[in-house]
Amino acid sequence: MITVQGLTLHFGQRPMFDDISFFIGSDDRIGLVGRNGAGKSTLLKIMAGQQPFDKGNIGKPKELTLGYLPQEMAHNLTLTPWQVAEKAFEEAITLNASLERIEKELMTATTDEEAIELATLLAHAHERLNAIGAADHDMQIERMLKGIGFVEKDMHRLMSELSGGWRMRAELARLLLMQPDLLLLDEPTNHLDLPAIQWLEDLLRTYPAALVLISHDKTFLDRLTKRTLEVLGGKLIDRKVPWTQYVELRKVEREQQASAAKDQQRYIKETTDLINKFRAKASKAAFAQNLINKLDKLERIEVDDEDLRKMLVKFPPAPTSGKIVAEVKSVSKAYTDPRRPGEEKRIFRNAELTIAKGEHLALVGANGTGKSTLVRMIMGEEPYDGEIRLGHNVIIGYYAQDMPERMSPQRTVIETAEEAASEDNRTRVRAMLGAFMFSGEDVDKKVKVLSGGERARLALCCMLLKPLNFLILDEPTHHLDIQSKDVLKEALKNYDGTFLLVSHDRDFLTGLTNRLLELDDFRIRDQHMDILELIEKRKALQGADIGKSSAVQAKTPKGEKRSDQRDKRDQDKERRKAQNAVERLEKQLAELEKEEKELQATVMKGGMPADQLQKGYERLGELAKRIASTMEEWETASALVQSSGEEA
Repeated sequence: MITVQGLTLHFGQRPMFDDISFFIGSDDRIGLVGRNGAGKSTLLKIMAGQQPFDKGNIGKPKELTLGYLPQEMAHNLTLTPWQVAEKAFEEAITLNASLERIEKELMTATTDEEAIELATLLAHAHERLNAIGAADHDMQIERMLKGIGFVEKDMHRLMSELSGGWRMRAELARLLLMQPDLLLLDEPTNHLDLPAIQWLEDLLRTYPAALVLISHDKTFLDRLTKRTLEVLGGKLIDRKVPWTQYVELRKVEREQQASAAKDQQRYIKETTDLINKFRAKASKAAFAQNLINKLDKLERIEVDDEDLRKMLVKFPPAPTSGKIVAEVKSVSKAYTDPRRPGEEKRIFRNAELTIAKGEHLALVGANGTGKSTLVRMIMGEEPYDGEIRLGHNVIIGYYAQDMPERMSPQRTVIETAEEAASEDNRTRVRAMLGAFMFSGEDVDKKVKVLSGGERARLALCCMLLKPLNFLILDEPTHHLDIQSKDVLKEALKNYDGTFLLVSHDRDFLTGLTNRLLELDDFRIRDQHMDILELIEKRKALQGADIGKSSAVQAKTPKGEKRSDQRDKRDQDKERRKAQNAVERLEKQLAELEKEEKELQATVMKGGMPADQLQKGYERLGELAKRIASTMEEWETASALVQSSGEEA
């Protein structure tokens, strides 16, 4: 599909890409990874034809359709989300208009020749409409917009009335409805809540297109990709495994390279010693020269570079607070939109919450349920009805979603940090900036030239320069790369104070909190489970609701009796067939899961050569896909057995 050869791009003196080459096939599912600033988004722009480069060639077929979603883009604010999504069907809309025109002309045709010609045009238009599969595009648009989180009334609001996140959702819906041959997605989960991320993940798993995906969500990468491209130091590392397996594989490869390089250095030293020993002797000169020639031809083993830079985050000991850190009592909140008089959006109704000292809490829920609103209410930035009280000696450190944008763009990094530091911490400013990967000339950069990830790191650094015992963090990982997120997560796990965290990142939340708060139905619900358990619970409930509604629709009206015995025999036959399928699939699942378990144990034991390890990971990927598809078949067969049993 796409062939990239010898791609080179310099920004100033720094090579972003140095003679890189790769190929993307029609069934590739690629995770494009690398540190912030490595060039991931730039590479995606180049593939999309939106970024020039210095040297190289990009080859792609003329008929290739390509869909590109950048992190940020300009929007047509005069359209509605429905109209944005509808742009995916521009050809279908034109054809439908043609159909209407031809039908009208056909009704008024005055000659047989004219009628035949119009009927032929009508048939061709219908054929084309069926070929592009867009005859039911209204239904497809509605299903896509609902899946990505839009409620019906918001589908027809102007884009100018929506936040940036919802505008990007509309663009993502348009892109997915286009069904291009190649999808290029740059951080598509940035503006999505957990239900929408789950929905998008399920959709992309079976999406009929090649995919190149930039994401800092490890779970998202692992579930959707089969190949990893890492941008590192101007080069590209390419391995046919998803992210987590890639990390392990690269670790083994570097260890083997280091061992081989060490052995080679020992050989070079021993050979050099022999050369020095024999080169002065006339009788051994030829032998010494032969050794010299061997060393000259020897290809030196180099250990791959590894970007070892990382934040060194450790929260200082939290000052002692009272046993109760915060209380939310009978709090209600509703918004009124001045552009829509009389329309009220309810957020909370008599919500209750008590936060005790030392608790590590996460707020989760769909967008619009009030997570950021609750945070702003606790911070006193948002009016409400009811009561919110902070406990004795509570000192809050607040990281807002827009915190990186709140900083003064004209100040330098060090000026920003010095302003945030308490008097006692002024002497620690440079050391703390160094811990957040700002050193040397970086500290004199103005905030306005920093990337989103750099601003996020600076905002977190500023929080650590004052004594705090209650951290309120609203989407703190939004601009952080995978390595920085891991460091922040570890620091929060070891924090001895209290924190309240808003995040949609499943991997980040897993194992981090001791209490999960779900916002739903205008209330704050305590969920005594981990985030992954909650997601599975929500999926199960959703499935039960779908099953219930299907069962209701399938019920035979009262009084209607089936007198045809042949139907009964057919049902029994189908039920036996489905039961046999269930038993066969259960046996297959057991065999596949056994092989997967044994292979995982072998791989995790270590000591395998890199090529065998990669083959092992590739086989694990195949097994995971087969288990998933077999499980789907089993669920379908089980549902048939159950439904035929209920009908019997």
